[in-house]
Amino acid sequence: MSPRLAPRPLRAIVPLALCAGLAACASYAPRPLPEAVSWPQPARLRVDSRTLALPALASQHIDLDAPLTLQGVAALAVLNDPRLRAQRARAGITRAQAFAAGLLPDPTFSASREVPQGGASGASSTAYKLGLQFDLGSLITHGAAVSAARAHLRQVDLQVLWQEWQTAAAAEHDYIELVALRERDALLGEQLGDALRRLHRDRAAQAAGIEPRTTADADLVDVQSLRGLLDSDARKHAATLAALNALLGLRPTTPLRLSGLPHYDPIAVADARRNLPRLTSIRPDLLALRAGYASQEKRLREAVLSQFPSVGIGISRARDTSNVNTLGFGVTFSLPLLNGSRGAIAVQRATRAALYDEYLLRWRQARAQVEQLQVDISLLRAQHLSLQAALAPLQAAALAADASLRRGDMTLPQAQSQRRAWLDERLALLANEQQTAQQTVALQLLSGSGVFRPAVPR
Repeated sequence: MSPRLAPRPLRAIVPLALCAGLAACASYAPRPLPEAVSWPQPARLRVDSRTLALPALASQHIDLDAPLTLQGVAALAVLNDPRLRAQRARAGITRAQAFAAGLLPDPTFSASREVPQGGASGASSTAYKLGLQFDLGSLITHGAAVSAARAHLRQVDLQVLWQEWQTAAAAEHDYIELVALRERDALLGEQLGDALRRLHRDRAAQAAGIEPRTTADADLVDVQSLRGLLDSDARKHAATLAALNALLGLRPTTPLRLSGLPHYDPIAVADARRNLPRLTSIRPDLLALRAGYASQEKRLREAVLSQFPSVGIGISRARDTSNVNTLGFGVTFSLPLLNGSRGAIAVQRATRAALYDEYLLRWRQARAQVEQLQVDISLLRAQHLSLQAALAPLQAAALAADASLRRGDMTLPQAQSQRRAWLDERLALLANEQQTAQQTVALQLLSGSGVFRPAVPR
């Protein structure tokens, strides 16, 4: 055999190893970023709610040609929110990490070749050495690493589910805000129409010398006050509509047709009260903290296992220039004399202690928030009864004041005060109904009742 030629084992094994490595490689395809922002139209929203992990929303039939209901808007938000899509994409990273944690490390192959130079005595053949090594240390911690990755994946899935709950609640909150503004503006618009008619009548009476100028001026003050309230509501409406459209992935100014304001549902409050002792098995954020704690337990176990000596084994096949062939076997140990993973163990123990305290804190906060919302809703309901009881007498007083003003039995400021009291009572009643609906949505979110009935995360 010529000393210039490669040994047969080396010529055969190296190409095979390269081919096997290339066959296992993933391919690359570019994905350029878009050059312009695109906004979908409402008719192109995703409407298949059967994929939702929220049972009450999954059963929704959404008709984009009809006014959207409260739960319909919540379902569309969960399906189309760009931030949720981004969070689901980030969850894909965790799934890839869990997949990677389950893979064993690749063995290491080495090859070398030495060609005799200068006609040295006894150098009759080309020398080579082939080696194959595998680190057994990773097998010691492999089970704990896989369990930690799976628990972390469950934590991320639960965090996505909790984000879906929050997105649905935010969409319902904005829906209630928009519908309440619509009803409030309808009432203010009615009052503005009455004030404008009074202004025109009193100006005509002033021109005829029947009434003093102060009467028309007082009407003008009412008109400007009502216009100011409507202008303020228009700004609130634009901001709330933009927030809701952002949840739906639509252009901020896209108009939406919405149904009416939801009524108080005592069943939802009762469900929330029954769920209070079971929050840790219902709320995805608390379940995610439990999964994160379980993952940390496995990471601590992995760190403890890492303190044992890491073992590596290898085999080799070699031939020297004297044509002497050898077959070898080797073992390597890392001796835990100086480090011994003590630093990593200390970090993981401290992290576990922090997660333990965080879980207890979040649990207490969850119970306190639910209990406080129940108190708030009870107070709002009591206020609602009081407002409703005073509405009819104030209406009668306002109508009587107008009649007395026309007869000259009451001064203008007194009549205006009565009309304003009736308007304020109706506005307060609308505000009460809006706050009750929004607090009920918050109660459903924080207690896992109603729309937010728990489901197995994807």
